[in-house]
Amino acid sequence: MKTKNILLTLAVLLWAMTGWATEMSISQTIASINADAQKPGGSERALKSISASTHIPVAILEKEKANSGVSFGDLYIAHAIASASGKSFTEIVKLKKQGQTWDKIADDNNVSLGGKKVKKMADAKASPTPRMMRGPSDQTNQSSGYKMMGSP
Repeated sequence: MKTKNILLTLAVLLWAMTGWATEMSISQTIASINADAQKPGGSERALKSISASTHIPVAILEKEKANSGVSFGDLYIAHAIASASGKSFTEIVKLKKQGQTWDKIADDNNVSLGGKKVKKMADAKASPTPRMMRGPSDQTNQSSGYKMMGSP
């Protein structure tokens, strides 16, 4: 049984590290993280993976989770949106507690589902100089199972 859990965890982590992870919606990401956390020892693994992805110490993540009452998946998404938007974790969680969906919070903060900041069409201005754009593979955090949304 342990071998099966280990193989399943490795398969999920491998899949998350590939380019397919960019297609995962916020709700799918949350569900995946929460499902992993439900497994024996999963809480600790989820916190370590979120920590590796967000560069926030496990102890701080534990306190934030306890104080805010969010799930492991919500903890990750809140930090990902906060990082990409330049807002604090507390500000983002407050919006969620006010009843906003993660998709709305991300959109309102100009954060795409893939985590890159994007300009809305109404705000976009023509640029006289073409700029190099990076693809989704440039965003993958190879150090953990969860891809940090908004990482350069």
